[in-house]
Parts: sequence; structure tokens; C-alpha cells
Amino acid sequence: MLLLPLLGCGSTAPAPPDEPVVLEADPAPPRPPDVLIVLWDTVRADHLSLYGYDRPTTPRLDAFAQEAAVYERAISSSMWTVPAHGSLFTGLPASSHGARVGWLWLDGAYVTLAEHLGASGYATWAWSTNPYLSEQTNLLQGFETVRYAWREPDAAACGAATRGKLLPEDRSTELSPGWSGREGWPEHLVAFKDCAPHAVDAFLEWQSSLPEDRPYLAYVNLLEAHHPRVPSAPARSAVAPPELVARSLATDASLFRLMSAMEGEGALDDAEREAVVATYDATLRDLDDATGRLIDGLRDRGVLDRTVVIVVSDHGENLGERGMWDHRWDLHQTLVHVPLVVRYPPSVVPGRHPDPVSTGHLFGTVLALTGLPAPAGGAYPPFGATDQVFTELVVPTPRLPEVRRAWPDLIPRRWDRRYREVVEGRYALLQSDDGFTGLVDLVADPGETTLLVDPERTARMVGLLERFEATRPTIDPSLRTAEDRPGDPLAVRPGEVGLLEALGYVEPSP
Repeated sequence: MLLLPLLGCGSTAPAPPDEPVVLEADPAPPRPPDVLIVLWDTVRADHLSLYGYDRPTTPRLDAFAQEAAVYERAISSSMWTVPAHGSLFTGLPASSHGARVGWLWLDGAYVTLAEHLGASGYATWAWSTNPYLSEQTNLLQGFETVRYAWREPDAAACGAATRGKLLPEDRSTELSPGWSGREGWPEHLVAFKDCAPHAVDAFLEWQSSLPEDRPYLAYVNLLEAHHPRVPSAPARSAVAPPELVARSLATDASLFRLMSAMEGEGALDDAEREAVVATYDATLRDLDDATGRLIDGLRDRGVLDRTVVIVVSDHGENLGERGMWDHRWDLHQTLVHVPLVVRYPPSVVPGRHPDPVSTGHLFGTVLALTGLPAPAGGAYPPFGATDQVFTELVVPTPRLPEVRRAWPDLIPRRWDRRYREVVEGRYALLQSDDGFTGLVDLVADPGETTLLVDPERTARMVGLLERFEATRPTIDPSLRTAEDRPGDPLAVRPGEVGLLEALGYVEPSP
């Protein structure tokens, strides 16, 4: 409401001279929406019941997605944490932002989503359970508040949450109470990675402290599905029968075992692989429960419908397909096909979208839904704005050092390949730098077991990759400052190296 002098506004009864009249003003611009990104680290889409998986891994997300857009072919920009997050937060391809093996750092010259929204008046908050999302990599550049699972004020609660999930009879991982495998791994009591419920509490507490008129961008990274996996007993029972749960607790699923199996040393048999898969599926149920509670918290406060909620993953996980484990060395769909769900009732029509989209277009999607202008000089398409999406393995991930020591006669550079892939419709074309080119039909052959013989389509999609390479933004080293450096995961605070070791990121201490 505004007090304005009478200036001929179409009123049929003029007001007395010199007296103001009360007029209905144009409505003020609506409050910008809040933006919440919930990232399930290391989660592949095809193991979610939301995507047709036969175990009930995600019942809460299934229900939430009835009111959301579900992207059935979301492709990550890369296959591991650092390059994938660089693309999520900058909108650039992995080869253009440069955060990768050998340069574990996001250069400060790049404008991140958090910086851009923060400059537009948004409060910005991040929760990290992954040590590669810290000041050691600069990937969280622009978040004004960052909480770390392994640091106070959260370390005690996160450590207790992780310990509370451990079962006395479990001897399957380096964190397990009954573990009796190889030496060199950190004690399980120092791990903080499985604390999604506490992360939810921390976020809801922060959200409730904000002024009503201030929008926010929040990012919540949850690590339950990442090795070493210790799902809760209820989650295990929800997705697998008792016999399989018992077998999963007794099966050696340590990173050393899985990496050795990839090298042909101690391969897992079918029963062991089934046990490892059941454990992975149970971690998804834990993620689903925590995310459901987060959504309930926003709904109970009456703010869910003004919030852009994005549930996504940075990459998937190999679970024995083609003899592969973990998330290194290639770009098969097990690693790059990830879940993606977006809910925002004012602008997002619920439904399922079968066409490929890139997680690198998250930046542009947030811009479209918030109505904010794009940063100068950049192109930020939203999800679904392009017909083809691209993913890259820019620099190979080295072998686990412990595996190299145990098996010194392994082929030295067996996994040292770079890859790039284009996905268009139902087809994916993969190229590596050693001359391999392969075309597959992801609908007829979701396991990517048979290469298609289609010279015309192959040539056209090779052309798409060549055009992508020729037109993508290039890295300009001259923009780097003294603050930019090849990030060092060992340059962490005292007591944090153990967490990096447990996740398989650095060589265990002698």
C-alpha cells in the first residue's frame, strides 16, 4: 500500500483538495526462492527404486518425486568428486575449469554458483562430509558458512553417529569392529563420514535462523554411499533378507580387496559380489531416510514450496560390472548416470524426462528458476536446453599405492587413459586417447555390452565430440594468482589425514 497524491488515477469520486488518497500499488516482486542442493555422493541412478530398481532403496524420494521433475538420463560431467563438483559449481566442462588429478584446485578466477548468488543477496551455507570439498581444493569458493563433518562443532556428533551404525559382527571394511585385514588403515573410531541425520539437523537449524526475507543457497554433501560403507542395521534389513545381510557383514569389501580384484588378484565370486551390492543398496536407504526427514522439516515449517530442491549425485560407482570397482578409470554409465530430481511448484512441472541432461547445467537451471542474470561472459544453459551432453575423464586416477606395493608386477599403465563421451538420445559414443571409439544403445543395452556397427551415426557423434573440443572454453593460466595452487590433500589439519586414507584418497601412513 502506498500513500499518493491524487494524480488522475481513474477514480470516479475525486478526493478533497490537498488530501492524499490510498492507492493499491503494483505488487512487489516476489521473494526470490531458496535453493537447496542435496548431493548424494557416489550414487548411481540405476540402484534407486525411483529409477526402477527392484529393491526399495528410495521410498521417501519416490514419494517426493511425484511432485518433481525426474531426469531419467542425467549425466555427470565427470566420474569423480573434484572435476564433477567443479562443473556443478561453475557450469564449465571438466576440461575447462581444470580441477582434476594433478591440479586439485578450482582456480579463484572462476565464478561459482555460491559467489554469484551471494553477490545477489543470498545467504550461502554448505555442509561437507567429503575432505575433497574443503579449503584444500577451493571447490566451496563463495559459501560464506561451511560446516565440516570432521571438524568441531560437528566432529563429535558425526563420530558418534558413525560409531552408532557399526555392528559388532561386521568385519567387511576398514571401519568395521571385526576388521582383521591389512594394516595401515586408520582406526574406525576416528571416522566421521556417516552422519547424514546430523547434517540435516545442522541445516534445519541454520535455515530457521535466517531472516524471513533473506533467500539462501544451501549445499548438503552426504557421503554414506562412498567407501567404506557401514549402513545402519534397519537399512540393511530393509533392502536384503537376513541371510544376505549376514553374508555382507562377513565379506571382505575393503578398498584394497576391490582394487586387487580389478587387477585379477582375488576376484570376488558371485555370492561376494551380491553381498557388496546389498551393502551399497543399504547406504542408499540411509540417504533416503535422512533426505526425507530434511524435506519433512521444510514442509512442516511451511517453506518447502518456496524452495528449489535439487537432489543429485556427483558420480556413480562400479559394483563389479566388467570386473570394475570404485569410481575410477572410465566413463561407463555405472559412473556417470546419476539421479537428478528437481522440485519447485511455481515453475517446475512434475513428470519424467527421458532425454539426456548434464549435471554441469545445474548453474543455468538455478539461474532460470531464481530469475537472476547470468555472470558476465558465460553461457549457462539449464537442464534440457541442449540435445547432446558431454562427460570427460581428463586425467586418469592413479592406482591405489597399497595395490602397487602388493602386486609390483602389474601392468604399469593399464588404466592410464583419458576418455570423453557424448550422449544423444538413447545413444552414447565413447572415445579414449588410445584410439578406441565405441557406440552403444543405452536403452536396448543398458549394460553397454555390445558395440553397435553404425558408421553414419558414429561419424556424426565423433563430429559432436570434435566440435565440443574445439568450442569449449580453454583454461587461461595467466588468470591464476598466488592463491591458486595444485591442491594438496595431505595439507590438512592435524587428525584429518586418517579420513582421507579411509576413503582411499591418499596412501596410508607407514
